[in-house]
Amino acid sequence: NIHLHALTSFPNNQQALRIELTRKEGDKPTVVQYRKFHVGTEQEKYKLTIGEYDGPPGYDALSYHNDAKFTTKNWTNVYDGDSCSGSQSGGWWFKECSKSNLNGFHSTIHPLIRAFSITWHIKDKDESYYYTYHKVEMKIRDADFGFCTGSLKS
Repeated sequence: NIHLHALTSFPNNQQALRIELTRKEGDKPTVVQYRKFHVGTEQEKYKLTIGEYDGPPGYDALSYHNDAKFTTKNWTNVYDGDSCSGSQSGGWWFKECSKSNLNGFHSTIHPLIRAFSITWHIKDKDESYYYTYHKVEMKIRDADFGFCTGSLKS
């Protein structure tokens, strides 16, 4: 997480996050973006800060975790008296047992335990807690990417 903090802490440029979720091999990924993505310092317990969501309606599963501190089984940052790290796999910004966990166990079969594997909850679709994913990617870049590539006109 120290590396994520370094990648997201450029003093002059805000970073953005793009997540690509692919449920089945060969499928086109579902793409969601957050216009701000920052991971805090070790002293801040690698707190997650994200900004405005851009993507399909109902797919904003990460905003729920905004301001959460990073947690693993060996390093628990309890939020509201609820420890999710013991029942979930991987480290993540857990918050009341989560709407998302992209570091969860990679499963090829439907998990029996809610949110045990890779999780991305879709609003009003509780069955999405049990979806399996072939591939998930998180990509970080300058939020001002259009300016950097010259595609924005002044």
